[in-house]
Amino acid sequence: QAFGLPANKFLILFGAAKISDQRKGADFFIKACRLLASFSDIEIILMGNNGDELSRLLPFKTHILGYLSNEGQIAKAYSCADAFVIPSLEDNLPNTIMEAMACGTPCVGFTTGGIPEMIDHLQNGYVAEYKSAEDLANGIRWVLEHPDKESLSKACVEKVKRCYAEEIVAKQYIHLYEDIL
Repeated sequence: QAFGLPANKFLILFGAAKISDQRKGADFFIKACRLLASFSDIEIILMGNNGDELSRLLPFKTHILGYLSNEGQIAKAYSCADAFVIPSLEDNLPNTIMEAMACGTPCVGFTTGGIPEMIDHLQNGYVAEYKSAEDLANGIRWVLEHPDKESLSKACVEKVKRCYAEEIVAKQYIHLYEDIL
């Protein structure tokens, strides 16, 4: 309701500080969406700058949120989505995946950088073959058709708690420093 989004649609979130940045993989997102065009219940949420450019190229109705800087608004956006798609062509350990999963939103991304370490394939999301729009579409379809969306959402939150909570990361640094000393 906060963003005027429909409750009866499958909402896919695509976002980056600058959506049109080629490294964020918008071209592959567009191709994947075109492969899914037969699904009439999909709508897209775009979060970040330059959403207007991308929205014209997508076969689905789009909701452009623009660049959000307020943490509460960002969390609401992730929570509204049924899936967060991150087709980055180069990335290390994207905070956006942690943020989305902390909100219970499954992620779909390519096998690049730290993405395969963050998304547990077919457990809390889908890791697609690098630069394959077809496999990216398969991942979106997998989330869309998942029979138990509640358990999928819980698996996302559990992964973040288990691997990325401040206490966990702090302990890892302490152990590293102790080993070095």
